[in-house]
Amino acid sequence: PDSSLKERICSRWVHKESGRSYHATRVPPKSLKPGETPSAANMLDDETGEPLMQRPDDTEEALKKRLASYHAETVPILAHYEPCGVVRRVNVDVKADQMWSLLQPIVLA
Repeated sequence: PDSSLKERICSRWVHKESGRSYHATRVPPKSLKPGETPSAANMLDDETGEPLMQRPDDTEEALKKRLASYHAETVPILAHYEPCGVVRRVNVDVKADQMWSLLQPIVLA
């Protein structure tokens, strides 16, 4: 669902130099205390203490554009091919360690 994507994408933060990735709710840095709103001041890399950043395409505004494009361009293609039995849908609103068990039957089929 679009609402799940907002939480997942807009909560991503990265350490620019190393590429280490964090998530405000799923894999937060130690500097983010429970209940705090993520900000440049409290989203700090665990190893260096340097500020984390959000990529320009991980903002709510960018996500709205990406979703509009998806709904306008991709959804009609899926609707066309789904009756042919070649489209598979997977609930990806799960933790990363659960994802493979959902994808494995499709990928290895």
